[in-house]
Amino acid sequence: MPTKSKSTARPKKYEPIKLVEMLRLAAKLRNQMVAGGFTDNGGASHSAERILNILGLRICYPELSHINNLPRLENAPFSEDARKAHQSEQKVLIEHVSPHRALARFAIEKLDGGATDAEFIDYVRMYFQLALLTEDETTRLNKLNRSKIDPERLSSAGIRLCKHEVAHRASAGAA
Repeated sequence: MPTKSKSTARPKKYEPIKLVEMLRLAAKLRNQMVAGGFTDNGGASHSAERILNILGLRICYPELSHINNLPRLENAPFSEDARKAHQSEQKVLIEHVSPHRALARFAIEKLDGGATDAEFIDYVRMYFQLALLTEDETTRLNKLNRSKIDPERLSSAGIRLCKHEVAHRASAGAA
């Protein structure tokens, strides 16, 4: 039986341009639901949030087939404490550096403001970031700020990402 070569990448199910198109539809539905009296917490933004998450992975972490594979990524964005925990086979958690619901709301505003597909992809590239944290760090972070986008969100909670990961993300965001 033939085996797949490692160089043969499986095609992605959803490409970024298609995801932006679907996010535009989800944003319209979300806006209609909110106008009708439904809330994001009730589910109005869930489709937009899910599509944004898939889009963020495709753009910012294209080598991942699933978000749960983040800890196995060569230059995974670990906090200093999470790196040590992971190396000693302790549990680490995946955290959206910009709270995901808030990021989805801003993404919808960007689309509603007339952003082109290219502008929107640049926006996602700039603001979609994941980090691997310990359970204690995640708890501390969420007690301080679980719902607002703040460029100092991690540092305000005393969390520092390992240096090589910060450089990796900064260069990816600048592209």
